[in-house]
Amino acid sequence: MIDLILKIASENPDGFTIRLEDLKHVTRGISVGYIETQNCFGREGLIEAVNFSKQHENFIGGWLDNKDGGFYFDAVKIFPDHMMKEAMEFAAENKQIAVFDITNGQEIRL
Repeated sequence: MIDLILKIASENPDGFTIRLEDLKHVTRGISVGYIETQNCFGREGLIEAVNFSKQHENFIGGWLDNKDGGFYFDAVKIFPDHMMKEAMEFAAENKQIAVFDITNGQEIRL
């Protein structure tokens, strides 16, 4: 599974969110990272994020950081589009600086 997610990451350097059960892309909703996986980088970070995600929501997000050229991975919670307020509250509780609106393809800063 880890190698397949790394392949997905390399094919989607601008970012992706997938469901672990089937590795399909999430195409709607609001993605919010958990504080527990905030600093997960590279293969080891992905393993940590996947293990955490399996105990929670079963979603992983990732993107290529242009500063250092490495991938960042997060276990994420997906909120329905109409729950932006709840997503923002969850993000604040998890010390996130932004949420990602998957439906509209935009980062929204807190």
